Amino acid sequence: MVHEPATATSRLREAGDALYHAAGVEVQHHAAEVGGLHTHWVTAGRPDLPLAVLLHGSGGSAALWYPVLNALAERRRIIAVDMPGHGETEIPSWPSPATMDRMLEWLAAFLDRLDWPLLIGHSLGGYLALVHFARRRPRVPGLVLVDAAGIGPRPPGFVMATLHPVLGALLGLAAGLRPTRRRMERTIRRLTVDPYKIPHGQLALEYALQTASRPTAGRFQFEVYRSVATHYGEPDYKPWGRLDEISCPALLIWGERDYFPLRYARQAAGEMPAAKLAVVPNTGHLSYLENPGAFNEVVGHWLEATYEK
Repeated sequence: MVHEPATATSRLREAGDALYHAAGVEVQHHAAEVGGLHTHWVTAGRPDLPLAVLLHGSGGSAALWYPVLNALAERRRIIAVDMPGHGETEIPSWPSPATMDRMLEWLAAFLDRLDWPLLIGHSLGGYLALVHFARRRPRVPGLVLVDAAGIGPRPPGFVMATLHPVLGALLGLAAGLRPTRRRMERTIRRLTVDPYKIPHGQLALEYALQTASRPTAGRFQFEVYRSVATHYGEPDYKPWGRLDEISCPALLIWGERDYFPLRYARQAAGEMPAAKLAVVPNTGHLSYLENPGAFNEVVGHWLEATYEK
């Protein structure tokens, strides 16, 4: 496990709070040991509202939901958690191929603390929500899958490359390097159509750079990818081909130009018994950041039609 100096954690908290403040969001910070890890999460919204748990993507964090929290908190009690190795949650030493199993065990332990939460997952968070549901059939009212991994027959090429004897070794070495502003900007450009549409984009960039600079954070992300690649063909890790088992209400939100192909999202929505698909135009993999207004409108209409009529 990686234990960071208090000053580094304090700086990270300040950077996250700056994002919340810029978006006009009031959150409460919480921390506890979950699944053997020091885990951090924030809450927003009235305590008497139904629960929604937000699961971010790889390299993300609870704080990077900042543009959509206020709108979500009008209808749900929001719990946005930093997943293992992200944000302020401890970075575990879980080498692949067991990394995904440990992530899923942690998620089950976190959700067991809560009563009937709606799961909202982006990218890796969406994949974990899907696999968690397929394995455990938990008591959840529904899923919101935002540009979710696991929707498609095979992980992206950069994930599968972690298994290549040469490329994998090079990627593993690169994962150990301290990130730079230039590389972070290049990554954001690859994940978006227009990064300048992201509200408070410079604050978000500063925060993302701080989270990525935590010791061994990059290496842990590599282990997650390699674990996904190792297990991708096994039914217990592969939602694709089993989507008809996702029986709860589901909303798929997809960036029109996401690198996860839109055709797979359309197929998934057709196979899930109670699913709807909403496409966010002119956005990429970070659709909820590029167009938070459209995201909030889609989720609000779906919540109203599904649970409030």
